[in-house]
Amino acid sequence: MLTSMSTKKTTPAKNTNSPALVQGYFRQPDVQGERVVFQSEDDLWEVPLAGGTARRLTNSRSEARSPRISPDGGWIALCAMEEGDHDVYLMPTSGGEMQRLTWLNSVIHVVGWSPDGQDVQFVSVHESMHHRGADAWIYRVSSAGGPVERLPYGPAMTVSYQGPRQKAEGGNRQPATDNQHPTKVGVVLGRNTLVNSRWKRYAGGMVGELWVDVRGTGAFQRILKNLPGNPVRPQWINNRIWFVSDHEGIGNLHSCNSDGSDLQPESFQQEYYVREPASDGRHVVYHVGGDLWRIDVQQPRSPKREQRINIQWATQRSRIQRRFFFGDHYLEDIDLHPEGHGVALTARGKLFGMPLWELAATQLGVRDGVRYRLQRWLPDSRVAVISDAKGQERLEVFSMEPTLEPAASFRLPPGRVQDLVASPRHLHLVMTTSRMELWWMNANTGRLRRLDQSTVSEIDDPAFSPDGRWLAYSKNLSVELKAIFLINLGVQKEGKAIRPNSPVQASDPVRYDFTPSWDPGGHWLYFLSSRTYNPIWDTVQTATTFSRSIKPYLITLQKDTPSPFLELPRPPGLKDEPPPAPPPPDSRAEKPNPKGAKSQKKDTSNPDPTPSLQITIDLEGIQKRVVEFPVPESLYEQVVGLPNRVLFTEYPIRGSMDEPPDNLNQEEGLLWVWDFEKGERETLAQDVGTLQVSVTGRTLLYTSGTRVRVLEAGVPVPEDSDDTPSRRTGWLDLSRVRISINYPQEWVQMFREAWRLQQEFFWTEDMSGVDCQRVFKRYEKLLPRIGSRSELSDLIWEMQGELGTSHAYEYGGDYPFSPRYPVGWLGADLDYDPERSAWVFQHIYAGDLWCRNGHSPLAEPGVLVQPGDLLLGVAGMPLDAQTTPGALLVNQAGEQIILTVASQDTPDTPRHLVVRTLASERNARYREWVQTNAKFISEATSGRVGYLHIPDMAELGISEFHRGYLAQVDRDGLIIDVRYNAGGMVSPLILEKLMHRHLGYDVPRWGTPEPYPYHTLRGHLLALTNQFTGSDGDMFTASFRELGLGPVVGKRTWGGVIGIDSRYQLVDGTTTTQPQYSIWFHHAGWSVENYGVDPDIEVEDSPQSYQEGRDLQLERAVAVMLKRLEDEPITPMRFDQPPRRPLPK
Repeated sequence: MLTSMSTKKTTPAKNTNSPALVQGYFRQPDVQGERVVFQSEDDLWEVPLAGGTARRLTNSRSEARSPRISPDGGWIALCAMEEGDHDVYLMPTSGGEMQRLTWLNSVIHVVGWSPDGQDVQFVSVHESMHHRGADAWIYRVSSAGGPVERLPYGPAMTVSYQGPRQKAEGGNRQPATDNQHPTKVGVVLGRNTLVNSRWKRYAGGMVGELWVDVRGTGAFQRILKNLPGNPVRPQWINNRIWFVSDHEGIGNLHSCNSDGSDLQPESFQQEYYVREPASDGRHVVYHVGGDLWRIDVQQPRSPKREQRINIQWATQRSRIQRRFFFGDHYLEDIDLHPEGHGVALTARGKLFGMPLWELAATQLGVRDGVRYRLQRWLPDSRVAVISDAKGQERLEVFSMEPTLEPAASFRLPPGRVQDLVASPRHLHLVMTTSRMELWWMNANTGRLRRLDQSTVSEIDDPAFSPDGRWLAYSKNLSVELKAIFLINLGVQKEGKAIRPNSPVQASDPVRYDFTPSWDPGGHWLYFLSSRTYNPIWDTVQTATTFSRSIKPYLITLQKDTPSPFLELPRPPGLKDEPPPAPPPPDSRAEKPNPKGAKSQKKDTSNPDPTPSLQITIDLEGIQKRVVEFPVPESLYEQVVGLPNRVLFTEYPIRGSMDEPPDNLNQEEGLLWVWDFEKGERETLAQDVGTLQVSVTGRTLLYTSGTRVRVLEAGVPVPEDSDDTPSRRTGWLDLSRVRISINYPQEWVQMFREAWRLQQEFFWTEDMSGVDCQRVFKRYEKLLPRIGSRSELSDLIWEMQGELGTSHAYEYGGDYPFSPRYPVGWLGADLDYDPERSAWVFQHIYAGDLWCRNGHSPLAEPGVLVQPGDLLLGVAGMPLDAQTTPGALLVNQAGEQIILTVASQDTPDTPRHLVVRTLASERNARYREWVQTNAKFISEATSGRVGYLHIPDMAELGISEFHRGYLAQVDRDGLIIDVRYNAGGMVSPLILEKLMHRHLGYDVPRWGTPEPYPYHTLRGHLLALTNQFTGSDGDMFTASFRELGLGPVVGKRTWGGVIGIDSRYQLVDGTTTTQPQYSIWFHHAGWSVENYGVDPDIEVEDSPQSYQEGRDLQLERAVAVMLKRLEDEPITPMRFDQPPRRPLPK
């Protein structure tokens, strides 16, 4: 019924059920006078020092962080990513537009302001040549913008000046001039001093270092060198040096005199670390467990002067508002229906089922806050899946109705389920676990039975036989051998369930046998094996590799079954009869038992109808019945049996440093089919990832990046380029799957899973004595305060830091999108010359001129730019003191651009040239650094000593090692520089080379004698190391010493040798790592972890040495090598008096 609308004014009813305000997660404070600025929800806020209502200052599309208030209180310098990369911005303290000050793409954090309040000082790695900011320096830029200048302190993370912040007169923002800096005040410099809460109780070589210059003359002295803790964030407050250290257990504020004496505690926190303190000279502010605290430094020292800043905080919590994604964006796993007409999938931890092209997708289970994984179809069209809806993981069974509650829920075996496989004919499941066990489960009753266990590694590749009575899988016999095993599951005998038989080894491996798959007719078991040792000669050294060692093989299951590759005599035109097709799935599978309740009826999970196919296997002599497919050895990864055909995927051999394909959604696998009738293989599809075949054998599913295709099995794919989702093309439309994200619930699940993973995979059962439940509860109570993805990351990092061990990382994930406009680089150092009103090329990094991204574009033939020449404009836009080259090179990375330049000899004659910019200068800078070091050593030793640097122990490191080693192996000495080594896994390969020594020579009539064995050393070795040498770099250094290869010069290494495999991702794509494998040395035992490796000769690189442009460690290495050559000279080999064998007289 229609009614007229009244015009009478109404008053909204008062909401008497307003929720209580949730407190935020407060971090990164700074203070100036009575104002505190801090970060929360990725934005900046301000609050009175005494507490009160917080006011939001920014509403950025990225994370605004590390705020620093100017001495006059009028400006805030901060780091943000408004255009995709980390740079310095400036904004008024009252709020307003942010002004970008730098275009460096690599600012780590803002340190503060210069003592006179004119410049912003910050840490950046834009000139870095090494990993993870190991050589990050402190820079300054005028608050008015303009050139960036590096401070002459050497690598550092923090700097603080004696005395309170000085106010710039009138708050003016003036460009810096050379005579303004440096100011003659005391300086405390912090190296490795950014954070100590992410690895609590750290004591390795990269502990924080405090360097003090009392008079501001550049004469630095290191203090507190023997402090048994990790000091970070030093600040010069009044006449004392304040810092955070955990030498008493919990990270708290301490202070000392400028010479390191009179160490005193200043804060007294008992639960969480003090983090990121800042001071204006009168007050110190910091954050602890999501709260802000303050100390009035003029009050007497006592626990009572520590005060929490009470904040009234109201926010719309925009970072946690619901968002939607399509299913292909976060596809994790997909399973083809046994009959091939639908799929079950998990995407971002949510469970869905959908027909291939028709009808709608259906979400199953709890909508938010639960992770589902390893979903598998049962033969009755229900789905079994691993779920953590109850806090701990369980197996749940769902019908295809859109329901929240599972039809059944069962406990799982101990450990984490790594793989789950459903029987094609019975309501049975098999699962492998992290405890290296193989388990069978009745999916109707939840009954569990352990089938097998390994003592070496996880069991892999379980595969049911077509009749569901046998299971094939792969298991390690030792670290170096892996075999195929069979087990009769004892599904039924005369209508009664029986216990399974013992596992039987079905293959005799040469190396690894893996990925078994059954012939649907029950004649053969297919598998892949690495057993073809066909050497491929290396092109740069005398060595071979076996990069193509894998082939498909089969086992005949009955002793009287001949090889399918043996052609039998037959008349023309008569073809072999193909093996019988498998029967359809048992349609009389039992009805589900709701919620796993104990059944009062007979267990019907082993239906008794006589199937049309019963596989029999002659186990005696089965290891001798292996037959090779007549295909070349290659890199095969999967094999799947079809009726009278076999599918397998093959991947190209690529260099480990090759760039990924242009289309990251594409794989590179070839899908082959072997046809037994034709006796040949043919290509079915390209760009293939994983593949599955339905139980019926009629339907094939394969993935290609984030895309999924379903086709008739064994038939070549359509050759046209149409990739529209349809029945004709086979592509599935995964946008039919709509994922809604409730961030707070998702973050709770992620947080819990991160800690479950640590509990399951940490390398010692007792978590090295850490009370894991206590730690979890300590940080779990902070979860309701989390308001952004970066805050969750911070919380997980700090929780995992309680393990007190290396390699407990968290990275990646779903962060708010901000556009990215990367800066193009010219591979050159430029300074602004006010006398000529122009930017001047000071240095051009030639690097490797033959390498596409390894040199400055200005060094290419025909460009003709030299140091001293002028850069006048970019892309037709003029440059000046405030308009830097970087500002005009935004969004030009890797692009061609027009530069306006002039020779220093003819500055009034500009010319234009076109160059292609670099996306990064790191390769060019690194190559010049290596070449400069090698030249210095060669000149200092008259060419007798060689030099090479190993940047990591991964692909780049092994490449750099061979590049330097093979060219210099004949020197009298070789310096192996592993400073800044980022770790990896190839140190044994490098050590193996270094251990090889001359046994003799091949002496020709013409030419130079060559050592035997080839590429072996005769000269002396020396290793250079420092505190940034970590992980496998630690292990290399420890091994170098233990093997007695030569002296180690430099500083103690990082001290992190508990390995990881980066295997596990959380639902939003975050990777968390679990310290799983700790190294033990015969000589050092467990001592390298959280300590490092001491050098034989310690050499400290002081700030003074960097001011002088010297590398003291390299200089000392040369001196040590020259002394050794003097004491133990390498004399030239003489091949006098060769044997004479004249004819008898």
